[in-house]
Amino acid sequence: MAHGGGQVPVFCSLCEEDTRIEWKCLNCDMLMCDKCKEKIHVKFKFAKDHKVVSIEEVGLHKDEIDFSNISCNKHPVQSCVMFCKSCVYLVCPQCISETHNGHGLVTIREGYEILIGKLKTGGKNIGTNINELEKRKEEVKDVDRTELSNFENTMKKIKDQNVRLKKEVDQHTKKLEAELIDKWGDLHLCTETEEKEVSLLIESLASKKSEVDEIIQSTDGKRVFVDGLGLFQSMDETITPPCNKFDSIPMFLPGQITPYNIGSLENVSTKGEIKIIKQFDTEISDVFFMAACSEDTLWITDQEVLQKVNIEGRSLKIIDQKDIEIYGMASTPSKDLLLVTEGPRLMQISGQTGEMTDSLYEVKGLDETSAVHVNPDGKVTVGTFSGEEVYPAVGRRVVVVMDKHGKHESTYEYDRQGNPIFTFVLNITRTKNGNICVVDKLSEDNRGRMVILSEDGDVLNIFSGHPEVNTDKIPFKPAHAFTTPSDNIIVLNLNNDIYFLNNSGNYIGYCDTSIKGIKLPRSFCSTEAGHTYVGCVVPNGSSDKAKIYEVDFL
Repeated sequence: MAHGGGQVPVFCSLCEEDTRIEWKCLNCDMLMCDKCKEKIHVKFKFAKDHKVVSIEEVGLHKDEIDFSNISCNKHPVQSCVMFCKSCVYLVCPQCISETHNGHGLVTIREGYEILIGKLKTGGKNIGTNINELEKRKEEVKDVDRTELSNFENTMKKIKDQNVRLKKEVDQHTKKLEAELIDKWGDLHLCTETEEKEVSLLIESLASKKSEVDEIIQSTDGKRVFVDGLGLFQSMDETITPPCNKFDSIPMFLPGQITPYNIGSLENVSTKGEIKIIKQFDTEISDVFFMAACSEDTLWITDQEVLQKVNIEGRSLKIIDQKDIEIYGMASTPSKDLLLVTEGPRLMQISGQTGEMTDSLYEVKGLDETSAVHVNPDGKVTVGTFSGEEVYPAVGRRVVVVMDKHGKHESTYEYDRQGNPIFTFVLNITRTKNGNICVVDKLSEDNRGRMVILSEDGDVLNIFSGHPEVNTDKIPFKPAHAFTTPSDNIIVLNLNNDIYFLNNSGNYIGYCDTSIKGIKLPRSFCSTEAGHTYVGCVVPNGSSDKAKIYEVDFL
């Protein structure tokens, strides 16, 4: 046959001999000599239905793919004559008779198209995989760039913290040194003064003793009776040496250096953002305190009216209401409600009957309770004080931990140096690792701080606001603290600010909730399933009712 001006021999697909090609089976896509058409092809299965045409009708073009000389892999002396769809394999007559008889056999041309289709599909999949891998490669590069930036920022923060701590340590040690120098100066002045006074007394007495010695040795009787009698009378006078009480030089007690007061490397589980899921309208003016007693039931109060509300879709239904002055509240694992009212004992409302009674939880020897928190294990942590709420504090300021039966387990009042820790315990929350987080009010104008204690009573951390937010003109005024389901701490400021801390009290982030649509948040609570609610207050003078939001932390 002609091919590009030359002669390329084409063999019969069945006998593979250099005989004259006369026929082509369009179904088998097979070229045949006259002999094979009559004696071999007719034996193929369904051959009677195949269309066999003369080679003149088909023509053999130079760009036509030649399937006539493909040797069988299993039987090299045989040429492949069909394609097995079942096995995706080219087969020769011997393959058909031995293995593939009854399989889905098609012409090599059809097999070619099938295989080309599969290759195209495979090639497309490879291309898709390449694209996905290229995207992943870019994502990895982005991660690397982002994490490099995070690495550099974190390293800078560590170094900045090192500089800041060194500066603060230098300032503190200089302050201690100056204080010690002042104490030594005062003490040394007192000792020098008394030493001079004693020296003068000694000189006076020595002079008198010398005169006495002279009279004793004198032979002048008149002098003995005149001068000696006068000296004798003066010797009876009581000598009172100065005896000032000196303040001792204080000992230096080294503080403990821990990761809590230096900083630590941690994977933060929050971005410091808040998202509204649902909004509810209440029938009270403010939601100062809130507690969840079930997945769909909340206790809320404006400090004068206590309501038990049921969440029904996006509405709240009041199912109980009591008139009582409240300064704090928390729900127990048994769904009872503990209330901070007046006096040293907490009140209790039964979750089953709704009856209000005195609870088991009392702080004997102190006058009032100011805050309450209940752990999932039933332990009750109470803020309490004696005297009045005055600033600076006068009287005791104490945090007490009780077991579920009201027995006192731990009392926190003084630090390791014997100094009072708290000024006024406004609010309490606890983290899963046992840390006690106290909102400590410091002044009448509500300035305050967050004090983080370990269960052993060590002051692990103190958070006094963030320098990028809080200044002398915009002081930190914490009102409420809450532990999220992910064990981070949220601190509500007396405006629209909330601060995110980790469970050690280290700053994570800050959010202005008004930007998110939540104005004047004042209280938080969460259910056992992790649904979190924030209660708000309204501006002074407003006749609006308070709102509650179901929120999620990002």
